[in-house]
Amino acid sequence: MSAKTSFSCGESLDIAVVKSLHSRLHKSLQKSSTIELKADAVEKADTAGLQLFVSLKAEIDSLGGSLIWKNPSSALLDSAKLLGMDECLGLH
Repeated sequence: MSAKTSFSCGESLDIAVVKSLHSRLHKSLQKSSTIELKADAVEKADTAGLQLFVSLKAEIDSLGGSLIWKNPSSALLDSAKLLGMDECLGLH
């Protein structure tokens, strides 16, 4: 496994893209247990999208890795806070 892999979150973290995101994140996790999420372009995020990242974080934590948010957008931060997921995602 490599030391770290980067993953671009894109513009949407919502139910419409969860299946695709899951597949891409699974491939990233096979490369490294430390994933850097590029989240500066996120314009919207809903419960389904954020729950995917809660699950990912739990899996990464169990592997001894880490989930790193790189420049999370204000839309992502606001959605996570509104849904009460900011702390469990490490976005506080």
